[in-house]
Amino acid sequence: CLLLRYHGAAGQGYHASCPAAVFRALNEDFADGDLVECFASPLNCFFDRFCSAHADIDAAFGSMGSFFAFRPASGSFQVNPPFVETVMVRAAQHCEELLKDSEAGRGPSERPLAFTFVCPGWKESQALALLKRSAFNRGEVLIAAVD
Repeated sequence: CLLLRYHGAAGQGYHASCPAAVFRALNEDFADGDLVECFASPLNCFFDRFCSAHADIDAAFGSMGSFFAFRPASGSFQVNPPFVETVMVRAAQHCEELLKDSEAGRGPSERPLAFTFVCPGWKESQALALLKRSAFNRGEVLIAAVD
């Protein structure tokens, strides 16, 4: 059932997976060993904790449900949505909303909320523009497609 669901969704957009070294670095440098993937599946997740598109069948494999229904107040998250503009925009807007909510309600002793967002550097991308002008943006790294 799981394989059929993901096979049926194949071809719905481009997606670039991060190399294992990137996951390890993000986990060590930003997440204190507790990084959560926001767009993964039981077939491609690097960590045990992840959000996925098909929570009804993925929950048995550790999925925490859809990223768009996920409401964390703290923690570190890797956001690497399918490279479909509408999905990337929605993901960027969801991150912004969560960061605003977290900032307003977080006490001084609570862990902060942080997202590392992975997306293509398309010059006309509305999602990239939203991310660049976010008050929460703390930096950008452009990686050449050949890397």
